[in-house]
Amino acid sequence: MSDLKETTLILAAHGSDAAADSNAPVAELASEVGDRELFAKVTPAFLYGAPDMSCVLDEVATEKVVVVPLMTSAGYYLNSVIPKRLAKNKEASQRRWFISSVAGMHGLIGNLMIDRISGQLEQHDLDASQTTIALIGHGTRRNRNSAKSTFALFEKLKDAFPEARNRVAFLDQDPEAPLVAASIVEGHTIVVPFLISRGPHTTVDVPEAFGLAAGPEIQFPLVEEKTARGGVIRKMICEEPLAYYPEMVDICIELATEAIENDSTLELPELETA
Repeated sequence: MSDLKETTLILAAHGSDAAADSNAPVAELASEVGDRELFAKVTPAFLYGAPDMSCVLDEVATEKVVVVPLMTSAGYYLNSVIPKRLAKNKEASQRRWFISSVAGMHGLIGNLMIDRISGQLEQHDLDASQTTIALIGHGTRRNRNSAKSTFALFEKLKDAFPEARNRVAFLDQDPEAPLVAASIVEGHTIVVPFLISRGPHTTVDVPEAFGLAAGPEIQFPLVEEKTARGGVIRKMICEEPLAYYPEMVDICIELATEAIENDSTLELPELETA
């Protein structure tokens, strides 16, 4: 553990500058990890938002840097965009870089989602057989591998709630969230975003797809009642994104520690000079 005291931990996220608090859950997560006083410094870093990944090390003195990607799949951003952005830091080539596996693909994530779904069923007295559980991933048409983690998680939720109507949908590939939402015409719905923070995907795109209140001011979990045909009340619940899970603190620490112990080095690309 002594290596941690000589290491800066970066929680690397896509981020958003759409609203003032879009990146707040990730910043708060970094603060909570830092409160454990295990690392020399803990900081978030964003592709969109501050601190930017290209200058996050401006005030960091440690030689060792470990990156925990706060993402839900190991795709284009992880393999190409993030390394290039980190390479823009001053003296990046003089640092010893480590990188962990993707936080959203940690083995506990499925169990944590199952706990939250079970809690919503119990709290609102919902019959699982009369409830649709909709897992929403980002996905992308540019990389087929991006959706693999969402589909794996979906299988785990189906095994946990076999009596429920289980659906999977995406924001940027088929089946798209609005079409899946439109096909749910009866019973209750629990929407589970497989997303990181509270950018426009979680505060606008997902709730709007399911006819829920949307906007940067909404709070999670979002709970509304809808009146269906015949006056039947349908409960609509949208759970919180991953950065809100308190267990993410321990997950980030575990991933960072394992990356250093296993010598999981990150090779940054050489940037072209003008």
